[in-house]
Amino acid sequence: MRVWNLVALTATAGTGVPVLLHYRHHGVFSAYQIALAFFLWLNVIVAFWEICLFLRIDEVRARHLRLRVVYNGRAIARSLAFLSSRVTPRELFSASFWAGIWTSYAGFDESYADKSSFGFFVDVGNGFTTLIPSLIFLSEMTFQRIPARALGLVGVLLFYQMWYGTLVYLGSFFLNKRYVGHPLPHLIVIVGCLNGLWLTFPLVGIYASVQMVYMGSYALFVH
Repeated sequence: MRVWNLVALTATAGTGVPVLLHYRHHGVFSAYQIALAFFLWLNVIVAFWEICLFLRIDEVRARHLRLRVVYNGRAIARSLAFLSSRVTPRELFSASFWAGIWTSYAGFDESYADKSSFGFFVDVGNGFTTLIPSLIFLSEMTFQRIPARALGLVGVLLFYQMWYGTLVYLGSFFLNKRYVGHPLPHLIVIVGCLNGLWLTFPLVGIYASVQMVYMGSYALFVH
């Protein structure tokens, strides 16, 4: 299976199963639950990749230096080459294989091949600190075993951290003019759209979490 097929399948299944379980338990499709199920599961996938970045940053740097010569400025071609590559069963949980995500993105932002950079640390930090809370919030929107106010407080911290980190990262990206030399459409798709998810959906999560604290219930997800 090719990388883009696997990612699409995993994201779809990881969103669909919680949505169907939510309907089975509560008899409703909640727009807030669907939106946050999609985003939280996507963040779980990315958090796994970010942990791979931490474990294989030296490999990422070495590959980046080699591919920078091979592709000679064609960063989008690097990304497409990885996305169209095949994943073997042995590579499904291989940190070395999934480090290829960051080798590709480093074509747009070399800070991801530099373990002293803000980009490296903000993403690694997201990986280690949001993986478990994301899974808990994803589960408890449906099963509701944790008091709503308690989960709401966790959600406010979780989603604000994601939003703030992304905002500061984009500020660093543009202030340091890392966009120079890249076609605008490529920047919009790779940098803008991908990071835009972590600017948009956390605001939905913050709103939902504040409502949980304010109302002391999970009503937002069952109506």
